[in-house]
Amino acid sequence: MTRNRGNLARTAAVAGVVALALTAPLSGPAEAQASRVCLPQAAALAQQLGQQYGEKLSAAGVDAGGGLVQVYSNTESGTWTIAITIPNGPTCIMSSGEGWAHEKTAELPKPGRTS
Repeated sequence: MTRNRGNLARTAAVAGVVALALTAPLSGPAEAQASRVCLPQAAALAQQLGQQYGEKLSAAGVDAGGGLVQVYSNTESGTWTIAITIPNGPTCIMSSGEGWAHEKTAELPKPGRTS
């Protein structure tokens, strides 16, 4: 029960930050970053998520704005966190929760050259 309370508290805190970010007037990047939970380095976030929730990096990609999007998850508990590292900026938690499903999909063949 204590673990669920901790997860609920974390989810509520992140939801509150996201709600503030969504309701804040759109302005410059500095103002937008101030309303998120951010850390100066991605490594610090990865270490904290690993120690506190047993989450490890499970997926990553680069978004259209050049931000590094990272998904951290725990395969046993199902907890997850999505973070974005802003180019030349901090790493910010965008969302987190429970019930992450680790499903493998079929490998699609890579396009090849036709001769």
